[in-house]
Amino acid sequence: MNYRNLLVHLDQSERSEDRFELALDLAGRFGARLSLYYGTPFPFVGQESERRLREETLNRCRKRADEVGVELEWRDDAEPLVHQPLLARLNYQAFFADLTIVGQPAPGNGGESATPKDLPERLILTAGRPVLTIPYAGEFERVGSRVMVAWRSGRASSRALLDALPLLVGAESVHLLSFVTSRGELPLAGEAMKRLKTYLSAHGIEAESEVRMIANIGFGDALLNRVTDEAVDLLVAGGPLPTAPGPMATKVLREMTVPVLMSS
Repeated sequence: MNYRNLLVHLDQSERSEDRFELALDLAGRFGARLSLYYGTPFPFVGQESERRLREETLNRCRKRADEVGVELEWRDDAEPLVHQPLLARLNYQAFFADLTIVGQPAPGNGGESATPKDLPERLILTAGRPVLTIPYAGEFERVGSRVMVAWRSGRASSRALLDALPLLVGAESVHLLSFVTSRGELPLAGEAMKRLKTYLSAHGIEAESEVRMIANIGFGDALLNRVTDEAVDLLVAGGPLPTAPGPMATKVLREMTVPVLMSS
């Protein structure tokens, strides 16, 4: 299994170019085609300036892709969707990619922060594809060297682990983490960790595992703390499900300090 087509969402934000460079690095590592989609919440406001920004972005990206030998594809909106909200337009583009790369919306109001704050979360929920969200702050020239996988036995975690396999195969270290809130949960959590390590070893991935009991702290806060403690550069976790909106996913996506790959 490998990523053969990556999609990166670009916009007018300062972090858009950094997001492209990270996506370009990933495409080069996997020998993948990189698809670019430039989309803003209000594409018809200031149409001329929007068109100029799109053209300038495309020219810069083409030049960089040529320099590193990555195949580039520019994605335009499907005509029936041009008047739809950004989520609907981006969601449609994500259907045709192995991995979609987006930015964490910046805080505040207006300008760069006009992107809906829950865009990554809703995209994870509806795209049917893994989504890699890049924090609005921090430098991330490369991701996937030190990876933490948050595990909670269920569909979302299982899907996220599978979708992250190409990154895990090339990682220097993989840390499996499961939280429990009572001693009665320890046996099953420990069993799951053993099975996960066996599963990953079949893919040539040697992982370390940790089952941690927590109290008086939410799963999201506990997970973010461990991300910092272990100095990882990528977090893999199950996203929200239609039947069970996840407070942990919301917490992580709003307060992330490293890139996060989520699937539902």
